Amino acid sequence: MISVMLVDDHAIIREGMKVLLASDPEISIIGEAGSVKQAVANMDLIRASNVLVLDMFLETESSGLGLLKQLLHEEQHPAILIVSMFTNAALVRQCLGLGAKGYVTKGDASDYLAKAIHTVSEGNTFISPTILASVMLEEPPSQEDQVLELLTHREQDILELLGKGYTTRRMCEQLGISTSTVGTHMENLKYKLHLQDKNSLIRFAIKREEEREQKKRLFSTYR
Repeated sequence: MISVMLVDDHAIIREGMKVLLASDPEISIIGEAGSVKQAVANMDLIRASNVLVLDMFLETESSGLGLLKQLLHEEQHPAILIVSMFTNAALVRQCLGLGAKGYVTKGDASDYLAKAIHTVSEGNTFISPTILASVMLEEPPSQEDQVLELLTHREQDILELLGKGYTTRRMCEQLGISTSTVGTHMENLKYKLHLQDKNSLIRFAIKREEEREQKKRLFSTYR
């Protein structure tokens, strides 16, 4: 059973969410609050919940963003799912960067609220499909991403296969190139990525492949 606490300053929104979630036998609403003050007063319920459904901008004395920051300083806290009318990609990234596990817009909450709760309760991330593309595409490229864009297609192939655990021999067979050519590409990769040795390159490749797989799982959630 997934225990859920609702925090939203509009009673009609809270009632609507309770109606939506009532049809899911695996979700139990254990408490609700209409303000940050009420939420703090019910901190025991928040700590006992698996998921906190939180409105980002409350019209009371403090914002949901402040409560989010406060809760994440707690030693134990539930997975936090933001439900908001705002669809700004920068705001979504800010919430996720602070530690929220999911973001659902109020415009499509009826379709995705229960699924989002299940997803974040399992430790995974959920972003409304209606804003997912903008969140992913508008994210400014990091310095690392900018370097990766300068790699040749063959270097990108080598890096991907390294991340998947391929040996030099398997890479040769897969790409139809010689051992010396693979070695040359690996040397170029180390130079361009500022890595000291082959082990550092392998660790980098594995980490990047894990991040790629995580993004694939995130997109597959909405199929």
